[in-house]
Amino acid sequence: MKLSGEQIKEKRLKLMRPILEHIHHKVVMMMQDTKLMANELMRKAVNYTINQWKSLKNILKDGSAEISNNLCEQRMKPVKLLLKNCMNIGSEDAAGNSAFIFSLIESCKLNDIDPQDYLKHLFECILHGKDCDKKALLPCFYQSEC
Repeated sequence: MKLSGEQIKEKRLKLMRPILEHIHHKVVMMMQDTKLMANELMRKAVNYTINQWKSLKNILKDGSAEISNNLCEQRMKPVKLLLKNCMNIGSEDAAGNSAFIFSLIESCKLNDIDPQDYLKHLFECILHGKDCDKKALLPCFYQSEC
């Protein structure tokens, strides 16, 4: 049974909030331990946790938010694999353009859109000066017609 976003939020508040509060308490206690904080790696880890705490707590605000970023990392794997092939791509502008296209293609895949059809539609709208809503051209909002 798939839970709604609101049901997931309620469950997270009930189960995760006490765990997060316990972790926060422990990290604050660690910050006060001068011997522990003398270790540079531990200091970096504790400071990172404290600095990111507000963002971490966002998981309790929205049940539709994913806890893990594994899906994003998996989508970027092809880009990482192409990194070696693109090391001598020519210029920073070319590298930026390639990264942009890779990002569009992976976004299409994530949204179950055929990248070839999407890019064809996108370029036609741009080249022919069609009066399209720019937001509607993003893969997450893409419709087959402008």
